[in-house]
Amino acid sequence: MSTMMTNVVVGIDVGKTGLDASADGGAVRSFSNDAVGISDLVAWVMSQGPALAVCEPTGGYEGPLVQGLRRSGVRVQLAHPVKVRAFAQASGRQAKTDRIDAQALSHYGRVFAASADPPPEAEGEPERGEVQALLRRRRQLVNQRVQELNRLDRAWNARAQASTRRHIAWLDEEIARLDQEYREALGSSEVLSQQAELYRSVPGVGALTAATLVAHLPELGRGDGKGLCSLVGLAPWSRDSGQQRGYRAIRGGRGEVRQALYMAALSSVRVEGPLRRFHQGLRQRGKAGKVALVAVMRKLLLQLHAVARRGTPWQPSNATPS
Repeated sequence: MSTMMTNVVVGIDVGKTGLDASADGGAVRSFSNDAVGISDLVAWVMSQGPALAVCEPTGGYEGPLVQGLRRSGVRVQLAHPVKVRAFAQASGRQAKTDRIDAQALSHYGRVFAASADPPPEAEGEPERGEVQALLRRRRQLVNQRVQELNRLDRAWNARAQASTRRHIAWLDEEIARLDQEYREALGSSEVLSQQAELYRSVPGVGALTAATLVAHLPELGRGDGKGLCSLVGLAPWSRDSGQQRGYRAIRGGRGEVRQALYMAALSSVRVEGPLRRFHQGLRQRGKAGKVALVAVMRKLLLQLHAVARRGTPWQPSNATPS
């Protein structure tokens, strides 16, 4: 975590065209959600002194704002909308407007400031945002390709099938183009490309998984492993009450990272190595297949965490213990 002291918490409600901001729940100021407005908002936030900015993910509309704040050294907390709304209602705020949301976000950040992201290193940060955007677009097209393949299975008309095949071919070309572009964006930053190469030294981690970790998990190598597992959504949640013991399950966290680790774990358990033996041991002890695979994902994440912390490639002798 950053050693920066936070004196002011600024809640920012993000809209498609506008930004409403409140410092410590006070009067709300409005800015346009464009380059000029974001620049003015960042300057205003910095004028408040050491600050924490709190906003909600809004499907991408918050991206330029978050990047601008982080480039200026402002800590940013991306708060879960459901949690913020529950907090606002518990605080007696039943109404919901953009201005009220900005004040509610400010109060939420004051209570939960510890969960804010640390300010990332200035070096490599613009390229990180570009890799994030390219990977997000790639993921959208991959999802479209799956949908088209499903439609192809159900299509009975020859012309409809031909149209679907043409679209799949176009998607294949565009995904290949994005693969090249995200690699170029990653290679344009020495810091990020070195991180990716470090992660690829871990068995089972390929180019796409390494890029996803670089883009969506800059916290890798900082803090403790348990906190990192919770951040990614690999920490099991208890469902106990009295003498009842409920089923433990993972949920929440950063879905992009969790999906990448899932694919890497699948690769790891199919080839000879420590993770395959770890997985086999769990299965032999009666663990369900999904439970054992999630345990492999956690172990893989901890290995990556150790590699990032040391700054040296993975070696079998320094793998995390079983």
